[in-house]
Amino acid sequence: MWSLFAQGQKGEFLYCFKPHLARLHYRHHSLDLLSGRKLPGGIASFLESLHEIPLNATFAKPKVLHLLYELGHLFHGQADLVPGHLPLAIEIEYLKAKRIKLDDLWKHEVNPPRLKFLQVPTWDEYKLAFEKIHSELISGNCYQVNLTAPFYLSWKNDHRPSDFIRHLWSKPERISAYAHATWLSTMGKLLLSNSPECLVQRKVCESGVELYSMPIKGTQAIQKSPKAAWNELRQSKKDLGELNMITDLIRNDLSRVAKPQAQVISKQKALQVPGLMHQYSIVGCPVPESTSWGQVLECLFPGGSVTGAPKKRVLDIIHEVETETRGHYCGSTWLAYGKTLASSINIRTAELDMGQKEMKYGAGGGITLQSDESGEFEEMLRKSESFLSPFLPQNIRPRVV
Repeated sequence: MWSLFAQGQKGEFLYCFKPHLARLHYRHHSLDLLSGRKLPGGIASFLESLHEIPLNATFAKPKVLHLLYELGHLFHGQADLVPGHLPLAIEIEYLKAKRIKLDDLWKHEVNPPRLKFLQVPTWDEYKLAFEKIHSELISGNCYQVNLTAPFYLSWKNDHRPSDFIRHLWSKPERISAYAHATWLSTMGKLLLSNSPECLVQRKVCESGVELYSMPIKGTQAIQKSPKAAWNELRQSKKDLGELNMITDLIRNDLSRVAKPQAQVISKQKALQVPGLMHQYSIVGCPVPESTSWGQVLECLFPGGSVTGAPKKRVLDIIHEVETETRGHYCGSTWLAYGKTLASSINIRTAELDMGQKEMKYGAGGGITLQSDESGEFEEMLRKSESFLSPFLPQNIRPRVV
């Protein structure tokens, strides 16, 4: 069992290893991933422990949290939507960590994985879900809803987890700011994320603690050049409207723990990822030193950019419209080590079952009254290509009709 977190632009990663605590939390119990024992307490005990950690804490040992999307229902009075068998969080504490490059960590030759599609969202399925959301928008029940769908892929040959990691991140320019991976050896699962998006990160300074969130909203395919894509994106009233809406939602979320209230630091900035141009904003605030890790989590999770507005109503709509749980996709991964306390929103994220030789990958986008269903469907496919293209034959798209 180990975890990796991208460190800057030089292709280096923080390698966390030698776990001494690893638990999978459900609503009413937990599972010790090192011994296999069932433990009492469940998710409530885990969340209580986070409320005991102040935001100005430093961490001598690396602590990694993988929070699954469905955990968010508990923070919005929707416990009835969370069955007891659904995993909600993975908590790991490691004894060791070091900065390293992937080729120094694994000396063996990379065996590039080649995947094929097993199941993909069809146009008819997407159109039906889009129309249900559009009806909710027309009725005034919401302003924006993030609609997503799963893609399933498989492979035939035997591969190590490192084959997927080293192939995906073979070039430094392909490594996103919040890229990370965790190998859960006792479960035979690899969590692999190339997320470019920050849910929240902490900065400890002389005056106290500051928090920053950087929501992404708006996507444009890079066809002619990054500059051309950015010019087109920044002129889109629909995309700017979405970004402003979600930025305000995040500002309100952060203001629940801020002193004074959170402020928008930057309204519209460019972010380039493989094949795509995004736009994002920066929201920040100082917080009282008495603020706990748990308070911040409950205010922000799940991220507004992968839910919508207003958040509680949208969580209900997503539960009604989407046919499968999201799991790690659209959840959040947190790293606490030394002075670092930062978390991602898990877009461009896959779950790999190495025993079954299957990958689950999610993609989607925000729907508003100005959205065009065919354009949103195409955007979902482009987002899947941004992550999956290294694993597929060139120019191969999923067969969706």
